[in-house]
Amino acid sequence: MEISGKKIHPLAIAGMIMAFIPLFNCFAFPVSIIALVRTRNNELEYKGTGLCIAALSVSLITSALMIPLIPLVVLPELADAKRNSWAMQSVENQHSIGAAYTQYLNDNDGWYPVVYGAAGVGGKQGNAMGHERRALAEVVSRIYGAEIPIAERPLNKYISNLEIFHDPADVGGGAYSVPSCWESFGNSYQAQVADDMFRVKRVLGEKTEKKGSYAATSMNESELVNPVNKIIQGDWNWPYDREEAWYGRNGNANHIMLYGDGHVDQFVFPPTTTMTNWFLKPAPDPNYTWW
Repeated sequence: MEISGKKIHPLAIAGMIMAFIPLFNCFAFPVSIIALVRTRNNELEYKGTGLCIAALSVSLITSALMIPLIPLVVLPELADAKRNSWAMQSVENQHSIGAAYTQYLNDNDGWYPVVYGAAGVGGKQGNAMGHERRALAEVVSRIYGAEIPIAERPLNKYISNLEIFHDPADVGGGAYSVPSCWESFGNSYQAQVADDMFRVKRVLGEKTEKKGSYAATSMNESELVNPVNKIIQGDWNWPYDREEAWYGRNGNANHIMLYGDGHVDQFVFPPTTTMTNWFLKPAPDPNYTWW
Protein backbone atom coordinates (compact mmCIF):
# COMPACT_ATOMS: atom_id res chain seq x y z
CA MET A 1 0.00 0.00 0.00
CA GLU A 2 1.52 3.40 -1.00
CA ILE A 3 0.75 7.11 -0.51
CA SER A 4 2.76 9.75 -2.42
CA GLY A 5 5.29 7.15 -3.39
CA LYS A 6 5.93 6.00 0.18
CA LYS A 7 4.71 2.82 1.86
CA ILE A 8 2.53 2.84 4.95
CA HIS A 9 4.52 1.34 7.81
CA PRO A 10 3.46 -2.29 8.47
CA LEU A 11 3.20 -1.59 12.20
CA ALA A 12 0.63 1.14 11.51
CA ILE A 13 -1.50 -1.38 9.64
CA ALA A 14 -0.94 -4.00 12.38
CA GLY A 15 -1.89 -1.48 15.09
CA MET A 16 -5.17 -0.65 13.37
CA ILE A 17 -6.07 -4.33 12.96
CA MET A 18 -5.20 -5.09 16.60
CA ALA A 19 -7.31 -2.16 17.80
CA PHE A 20 -10.45 -3.89 16.51
CA ILE A 21 -9.66 -7.34 17.94
CA PRO A 22 -10.45 -7.57 21.70
CA LEU A 23 -7.84 -10.26 22.31
CA PHE A 24 -5.07 -8.08 20.84
CA ASN A 25 -6.42 -4.65 21.76
CA CYS A 26 -3.91 -4.29 24.59
CA PHE A 27 -1.05 -4.56 22.06
CA ALA A 28 -2.53 -2.03 19.64
CA PHE A 29 -1.49 1.01 21.68
CA PRO A 30 2.27 0.25 22.00
CA VAL A 31 2.47 -1.04 18.42
CA SER A 32 0.81 2.13 17.11
CA ILE A 33 3.13 4.33 19.20
CA ILE A 34 6.17 2.63 17.69
CA ALA A 35 4.69 2.99 14.21
CA LEU A 36 3.91 6.67 14.85
CA VAL A 37 7.52 7.37 15.86
CA ARG A 38 8.85 5.60 12.79
CA THR A 39 6.48 7.26 10.32
CA ARG A 40 7.41 10.69 11.68
CA ASN A 41 11.08 9.97 11.14
CA ASN A 42 11.90 11.82 7.89
CA GLU A 43 14.87 9.58 7.24
CA LEU A 44 12.58 6.56 6.80
CA GLU A 45 10.64 5.92 3.64
CA TYR A 46 7.32 5.32 5.41
CA LYS A 47 4.05 7.10 5.88
CA GLY A 48 0.93 6.29 7.90
CA THR A 49 0.86 8.92 10.67
CA GLY A 50 -2.89 9.36 10.28
CA LEU A 51 -3.45 5.63 10.42
CA CYS A 52 -1.36 5.41 13.62
CA ILE A 53 -3.37 8.17 15.27
CA ALA A 54 -6.61 6.49 14.22
CA ALA A 55 -5.39 3.17 15.64
CA LEU A 56 -4.46 4.84 18.93
CA SER A 57 -7.90 6.44 19.13
CA VAL A 58 -9.73 3.19 18.39
CA SER A 59 -7.56 1.35 20.92
CA LEU A 60 -8.35 3.85 23.67
CA ILE A 61 -12.08 3.88 22.89
CA THR A 62 -12.26 0.08 22.75
CA SER A 63 -10.34 -0.22 26.02
CA ALA A 64 -12.67 2.28 27.69
CA LEU A 65 -15.68 0.25 26.54
CA MET A 66 -14.13 -2.99 27.81
CA ILE A 67 -13.21 -1.74 31.31
CA PRO A 68 -16.77 -2.04 32.74
CA LEU A 69 -16.92 -5.61 31.42
CA ILE A 70 -13.73 -6.72 33.17
CA PRO A 71 -15.32 -7.17 36.64
CA LEU A 72 -18.13 -9.20 35.07
CA VAL A 73 -15.57 -11.60 33.64
CA VAL A 74 -12.79 -11.53 36.24
CA LEU A 75 -14.68 -11.37 39.55
CA PRO A 76 -16.64 -14.62 39.04
CA GLU A 77 -13.38 -16.35 38.13
CA LEU A 78 -11.70 -14.98 41.26
CA ALA A 79 -14.69 -16.04 43.37
CA ASP A 80 -14.52 -19.55 41.93
CA ALA A 81 -10.78 -19.70 42.56
CA LYS A 82 -11.28 -18.61 46.17
CA ARG A 83 -14.08 -21.12 46.71
CA ASN A 84 -11.96 -23.90 45.22
CA SER A 85 -9.12 -22.95 47.55
CA TRP A 86 -11.50 -22.98 50.53
CA ALA A 87 -12.88 -26.35 49.46
CA MET A 88 -9.36 -27.82 49.38
CA GLN A 89 -8.74 -26.47 52.89
CA SER A 90 -12.07 -27.88 54.09
CA VAL A 91 -11.14 -31.31 52.71
CA GLU A 92 -7.77 -31.10 54.44
CA ASN A 93 -9.41 -30.04 57.72
CA GLN A 94 -11.83 -32.93 57.69
CA HIS A 95 -9.10 -35.40 56.76
CA SER A 96 -7.33 -34.34 59.94
CA ILE A 97 -10.55 -34.67 61.94
CA GLY A 98 -11.07 -38.11 60.42
CA ALA A 99 -7.60 -39.12 61.61
CA ALA A 100 -8.52 -37.86 65.09
CA TYR A 101 -11.67 -40.00 65.04
CA THR A 102 -9.54 -43.03 64.13
CA GLN A 103 -7.18 -42.39 67.05
CA TYR A 104 -10.15 -41.99 69.36
CA LEU A 105 -11.63 -45.31 68.16
CA ASN A 106 -8.30 -47.04 68.76
CA ASP A 107 -8.23 -45.73 72.33
CA ASN A 108 -11.87 -46.54 73.10
CA ASP A 109 -12.49 -50.06 71.83
CA GLY A 110 -13.97 -48.85 68.55
CA TRP A 111 -16.61 -46.57 70.07
CA TYR A 112 -17.24 -43.10 68.67
CA PRO A 113 -17.41 -40.24 71.21
CA VAL A 114 -20.42 -39.36 73.32
CA VAL A 115 -20.74 -35.58 73.38
CA TYR A 116 -22.62 -32.56 74.63
CA GLY A 117 -24.06 -31.41 71.29
CA ALA A 118 -22.70 -31.78 67.77
CA ALA A 119 -20.18 -28.94 68.12
CA GLY A 120 -18.89 -30.41 71.37
CA VAL A 121 -16.86 -33.14 69.67
CA GLY A 122 -13.97 -30.75 69.00
CA GLY A 123 -12.86 -27.16 68.47
CA LYS A 124 -12.96 -24.16 70.78
CA GLN A 125 -15.54 -22.91 73.24
CA GLY A 126 -18.08 -20.93 71.23
CA ASN A 127 -19.45 -17.54 72.26
CA ALA A 128 -23.09 -18.70 71.92
CA MET A 129 -23.91 -15.46 70.12
CA GLY A 130 -26.13 -14.90 67.12
CA HIS A 131 -26.35 -11.90 64.82
CA GLU A 132 -25.66 -8.47 66.36
CA ARG A 133 -24.02 -10.37 69.23
CA ARG A 134 -27.35 -11.34 70.70
CA ALA A 135 -27.14 -14.36 72.99
CA LEU A 136 -28.58 -17.55 71.56
CA ALA A 137 -31.47 -19.11 73.42
CA GLU A 138 -30.13 -21.34 76.21
CA VAL A 139 -31.75 -24.41 74.69
CA VAL A 140 -30.07 -23.77 71.31
CA SER A 141 -26.67 -23.27 72.93
CA ARG A 142 -27.13 -26.49 74.91
CA ILE A 143 -28.40 -28.61 71.98
CA TYR A 144 -25.41 -27.69 69.83
CA GLY A 145 -22.84 -27.71 72.66
CA ALA A 146 -21.79 -24.15 71.93
CA GLU A 147 -20.21 -23.41 75.30
CA ILE A 148 -18.53 -26.75 75.94
CA PRO A 149 -14.96 -25.99 77.13
CA ILE A 150 -11.99 -26.98 75.00
CA ALA A 151 -10.87 -29.62 77.50
CA GLU A 152 -14.24 -31.41 77.32
CA ARG A 153 -14.25 -31.77 73.54
CA PRO A 154 -12.95 -35.33 73.03
CA LEU A 155 -11.20 -35.00 69.66
CA ASN A 156 -9.09 -32.07 70.84
CA LYS A 157 -6.77 -34.54 72.53
CA TYR A 158 -5.66 -35.68 69.07
CA ILE A 159 -5.43 -32.33 67.29
CA SER A 160 -2.81 -29.73 68.16
CA ASN A 161 -4.22 -26.89 66.05
CA LEU A 162 -7.90 -26.31 66.85
CA GLU A 163 -8.26 -24.12 63.75
CA ILE A 164 -8.71 -27.46 61.98
CA PHE A 165 -12.34 -27.21 63.14
CA HIS A 166 -12.75 -23.83 61.40
CA ASP A 167 -13.98 -24.09 57.82
CA PRO A 168 -12.72 -21.18 55.67
CA ALA A 169 -16.13 -20.81 53.97
CA ASP A 170 -18.01 -20.68 57.29
CA VAL A 171 -20.53 -17.84 57.05
CA GLY A 172 -22.92 -19.35 59.54
CA GLY A 173 -26.55 -19.85 58.69
CA GLY A 174 -28.37 -22.92 59.87
CA ALA A 175 -31.69 -23.16 61.63
CA TYR A 176 -30.81 -20.45 64.14
CA SER A 177 -29.01 -18.12 61.71
CA VAL A 178 -25.65 -17.51 63.37
CA PRO A 179 -23.02 -15.32 61.67
CA SER A 180 -20.30 -17.96 62.06
CA CYS A 181 -20.63 -21.52 63.32
CA TRP A 182 -16.97 -21.42 64.36
CA GLU A 183 -17.46 -18.32 66.50
CA SER A 184 -20.91 -19.22 67.82
CA PHE A 185 -20.48 -22.97 68.37
CA GLY A 186 -16.69 -23.38 68.30
CA ASN A 187 -16.91 -25.83 65.38
CA SER A 188 -17.71 -25.44 61.66
CA TYR A 189 -18.48 -29.14 61.20
CA GLN A 190 -21.49 -31.12 62.35
CA ALA A 191 -21.61 -34.86 62.97
CA GLN A 192 -24.82 -36.89 63.19
CA VAL A 193 -25.67 -36.99 66.90
CA ALA A 194 -28.26 -38.98 68.88
CA ASP A 195 -30.88 -39.55 66.17
CA ASP A 196 -31.16 -41.03 62.69
CA MET A 197 -32.13 -38.24 60.30
CA PHE A 198 -32.01 -37.60 56.56
CA ARG A 199 -31.33 -41.33 56.01
CA VAL A 200 -28.14 -40.99 58.10
CA LYS A 201 -27.50 -43.30 61.05
CA ARG A 202 -26.40 -41.50 64.21
CA VAL A 203 -22.67 -41.60 64.90
CA LEU A 204 -22.16 -39.79 68.20
CA GLY A 205 -24.12 -40.37 71.37
CA GLU A 206 -25.61 -37.42 73.28
CA LYS A 207 -24.60 -37.12 76.94
CA THR A 208 -27.79 -35.35 78.00
CA GLU A 209 -29.96 -38.28 76.87
CA LYS A 210 -30.97 -41.16 79.16
CA LYS A 211 -28.02 -43.44 79.75
CA GLY A 212 -28.29 -46.67 77.81
CA SER A 213 -30.77 -45.25 75.31
CA TYR A 214 -30.14 -45.28 71.56
CA ALA A 215 -29.65 -41.51 71.55
CA ALA A 216 -27.10 -41.67 74.36
CA THR A 217 -25.09 -44.49 72.78
CA SER A 218 -22.54 -43.78 70.10
CA MET A 219 -21.86 -46.03 67.10
CA ASN A 220 -19.23 -48.73 67.29
CA GLU A 221 -16.95 -49.22 64.30
CA SER A 222 -18.17 -52.82 64.11
CA GLU A 223 -21.45 -51.35 62.83
CA LEU A 224 -19.73 -49.80 59.81
CA VAL A 225 -20.87 -52.49 57.39
CA ASN A 226 -20.34 -50.11 54.50
CA PRO A 227 -17.89 -47.39 55.65
CA VAL A 228 -17.30 -45.94 52.17
CA ASN A 229 -20.71 -44.24 52.07
CA LYS A 230 -21.29 -43.84 55.83
CA ILE A 231 -21.58 -40.14 56.64
CA ILE A 232 -19.74 -39.15 59.81
CA GLN A 233 -19.94 -35.37 59.52
CA GLY A 234 -19.93 -32.49 57.08
CA ASP A 235 -19.76 -28.71 56.89
CA TRP A 236 -22.30 -27.43 59.40
CA ASN A 237 -25.36 -26.78 57.21
CA TRP A 238 -25.54 -30.14 55.45
CA PRO A 239 -27.78 -31.34 53.78
CA TYR A 240 -29.50 -28.05 52.88
CA ASP A 241 -29.27 -26.13 49.62
CA ARG A 242 -29.23 -22.50 48.45
CA GLU A 243 -27.69 -19.96 50.87
CA GLU A 244 -27.23 -22.69 53.48
CA ALA A 245 -24.69 -24.51 51.30
CA TRP A 246 -21.30 -22.84 51.73
CA TYR A 247 -19.96 -24.70 48.71
CA GLY A 248 -23.17 -24.75 46.70
CA ARG A 249 -23.20 -23.78 43.04
CA ASN A 250 -26.31 -22.36 41.44
CA GLY A 251 -28.21 -23.01 44.66
CA ASN A 252 -27.51 -26.74 44.88
CA ALA A 253 -26.88 -28.67 48.11
CA ASN A 254 -23.15 -29.21 47.63
CA HIS A 255 -21.40 -30.05 50.91
CA ILE A 256 -18.00 -31.39 51.93
CA MET A 257 -18.47 -34.61 53.86
CA LEU A 258 -16.31 -36.97 55.94
CA TYR A 259 -17.08 -40.69 55.56
CA GLY A 260 -16.54 -43.78 57.72
CA ASP A 261 -13.48 -44.96 55.80
CA GLY A 262 -11.78 -41.60 56.39
CA HIS A 263 -12.14 -40.16 52.91
CA VAL A 264 -13.55 -36.67 52.36
CA ASP A 265 -15.48 -35.63 49.29
CA GLN A 266 -17.92 -33.06 47.98
CA PHE A 267 -21.43 -34.41 47.72
CA VAL A 268 -24.58 -32.87 46.25
CA PHE A 269 -27.65 -33.83 48.26
CA PRO A 270 -31.14 -33.74 46.78
CA PRO A 271 -33.01 -30.41 47.15
CA THR A 272 -34.03 -29.30 50.63
CA THR A 273 -37.69 -29.91 49.70
CA THR A 274 -36.83 -33.60 49.33
CA MET A 275 -34.52 -33.85 52.33
CA THR A 276 -37.08 -32.40 54.74
CA ASN A 277 -39.46 -35.19 53.71
CA TRP A 278 -36.74 -37.63 54.78
CA PHE A 279 -36.26 -36.04 58.20
CA LEU A 280 -37.04 -39.27 60.09
CA LYS A 281 -37.93 -41.76 57.34
CA PRO A 282 -36.82 -43.78 55.40
CA ALA A 283 -34.48 -45.49 57.85
CA PRO A 284 -30.73 -45.46 57.11
CA ASP A 285 -29.75 -48.10 54.57
CA PRO A 286 -26.07 -49.01 54.05
CA ASN A 287 -26.92 -50.05 50.50
CA TYR A 288 -28.29 -46.60 49.62
CA THR A 289 -26.12 -43.78 48.23
CA TRP A 290 -25.38 -42.64 51.79
CA TRP A 291 -26.42 -43.72 55.26
